[in-house]
Amino acid sequence: MAISSSNEAPAQNFVILINFVIGALGSSIVLVLRVFDDLKDIDIVLFDIQDVGVRFFTYISTMTYAMEACAQNKKDFILLDRPNPNGFYVDGPVLEKDFTSFVGLHPVPIVYGMTEGEYAQMLNGEKWLADSVHCNLTVVRCLNYTHHSLYKLPVKPSPNLVNMQAVFLYPSICLFEGCAV
Repeated sequence: MAISSSNEAPAQNFVILINFVIGALGSSIVLVLRVFDDLKDIDIVLFDIQDVGVRFFTYISTMTYAMEACAQNKKDFILLDRPNPNGFYVDGPVLEKDFTSFVGLHPVPIVYGMTEGEYAQMLNGEKWLADSVHCNLTVVRCLNYTHHSLYKLPVKPSPNLVNMQAVFLYPSICLFEGCAV
């Protein structure tokens, strides 16, 4: 953000902060990101959402669209990395390209074992962003976190994942989400 050292008005530059408060809006965040055609008044996008390390938990899709918007508009994308509560293992089938959707954008296993920062770096490295664009990405890493660390979330990452048992069961239970009971 520009700061004026004189009596003149400060520059009209803004930062978009995508965090749990905005992420809680649900699908409307996707609509917001898809209208990022004109980011001329935005300096950076700061991404700070707690993911759970599961392919169909849509925060990584939101991150993908935000990174694409930044890349296409030549804006910086800063990601505040967080521990992955399911980051101690990798499991499940890799998504097939024919089944790509908002609940699965990339060919990764159901439980992908990475932090969001590592995932974002993979998006750039594998050229998985739309039109193979490259996002100017900065990852602010977690201190003292390893994939062997068991991490207990201090707040629930979504209304349906209310505790750690729900977070640990989510990779398998969510497969039944579309079934009639």
